[in-house]
Amino acid sequence: MARKRHAAPNPEVSDGDEDAGGEARHAVLERKYKDTRTAFNSWETAQARTDQHLYLAIGRLAEFAAAVGNDHDALTEFAAGKGVRATKASTPFIVTAKLIAPDDRRKASKYATVLQLAGRRGIEPVAESVAEFIKEEGGIEACVRSFRELPRESGPTKRGGRPSAFGRAVERIDGLARIAAPADLELGEFSGDYFLIVGVRNADGTTHLLRQPVTDDQAVRKAVASMVPKE
Repeated sequence: MARKRHAAPNPEVSDGDEDAGGEARHAVLERKYKDTRTAFNSWETAQARTDQHLYLAIGRLAEFAAAVGNDHDALTEFAAGKGVRATKASTPFIVTAKLIAPDDRRKASKYATVLQLAGRRGIEPVAESVAEFIKEEGGIEACVRSFRELPRESGPTKRGGRPSAFGRAVERIDGLARIAAPADLELGEFSGDYFLIVGVRNADGTTHLLRQPVTDDQAVRKAVASMVPKE
């Protein structure tokens, strides 16, 4: 059975002055990055590849993400040094997965989703525990489906009173009919609840959807809120 997470201090980065701490953090990230790359390379080049080998590689990825701690700036800087762009909205799972699979956004997204599910289930970020968790869940695709079925995490509690236009719109959206998103929609690293798809009417009257969605939070909230009629 996969082991649950236990709160513990990170022993890999000792206290010290800011420069020394930054260098130590970078060294830890570099080591975890190399360990993870080695695990994935071993799986990709093995003559007899098994699912369990891949699960262990994803487990190494969990250890890599855990080494980041709360130092998002250090991870962003580290990723930039490897040619991978990260933003403030990028979770450690997303960034580390992109570092390991920089040329396959779909694969990186799946790996990150598996780690997000493991995190939500309280699985200890140790390779063997994560690998066992993936196996128990039924594999990578099963983990992705399970994550999508999870209830949304509650945001910060807002002051009482009348619901905001956005909140009312969300309630309205929940009752609307839905269609499946295009299979080639490029969500990339985005893992939020809402995004916008832009439609284009061509000169001949046909319509297409842009493959890259709009994920800017302010634009999305404004568009969703606009679905509530003004009183």
